[in-house]
Amino acid sequence: MRSVKTALQVLEAVSRLQPVGLSELTRAMGLPKTTVYRSLTTLAEAGWLETDGTQWLVSARAFVVGSTVGDRGGLRTCALPVMNALAAEVRETIHLMIPDGREVVLIERIDSPHAVRAVAPLGARAPLHASSNGKSMLAYLPEGKAADYLRSDIEAVTAHTTTDPDRLRAELDTIRARGYAVNVEELQDGVVAVAAAIRPGGGLPVGSLSISGPKVRMPSKIHAEYGEKVRQAAEKIAAKLPAAVWQAPRYTSASGAAPGV
Repeated sequence: MRSVKTALQVLEAVSRLQPVGLSELTRAMGLPKTTVYRSLTTLAEAGWLETDGTQWLVSARAFVVGSTVGDRGGLRTCALPVMNALAAEVRETIHLMIPDGREVVLIERIDSPHAVRAVAPLGARAPLHASSNGKSMLAYLPEGKAADYLRSDIEAVTAHTTTDPDRLRAELDTIRARGYAVNVEELQDGVVAVAAAIRPGGGLPVGSLSISGPKVRMPSKIHAEYGEKVRQAAEKIAAKLPAAVWQAPRYTSASGAAPGV
């Protein structure tokens, strides 16, 4: 079991750092070089990694398996028509994210037609407290889970990131009252995002939807308007999802960051 766990950790590390060499990967993971190399070769033999003999990358097999995560329970399928409609209406980037530990992960994106726009690659991550998507889900976690998060180390991503637990707790109350979260340059300078949680049956959040754009096109005077739009869109998606299919998401530790979501 230990070797399986190590191999999975190596796979995750390669996905974050790729293309990456053995020495760099060993330093990043803090594991013996022989242990890392054994996991790399095993994963390559199984088809999960590829190498040119020096650098290691995640294979297409990993992509194919990973891409199914975004549509577990039909989330992506249900969300895409709603995302396209919202994107056409506001002409800004629309992000669909799911929870993964202390972070959210981007699984789908509809780009803004504007030349200057908020862009994050699929698979990008963001801390719950520093992103509109993350905060919209953090607000609806079970009370104990949210309290644990607020008691943990909360790091700033930009100079605008809220890290004070009391301020965050008050903001979560506001999010629950109005139904959407706002991120003003907390994750990326110059980028604003408004998000709402996707909660089948009004239960725990299984994902979130956001409108993201440059601050110059998303001033504070339109936050409420966009907040209502994204809240209604999230509710449309939630209504299409069978509540009984969804189990409580697991919010454990993870790492990484995604810009402007």
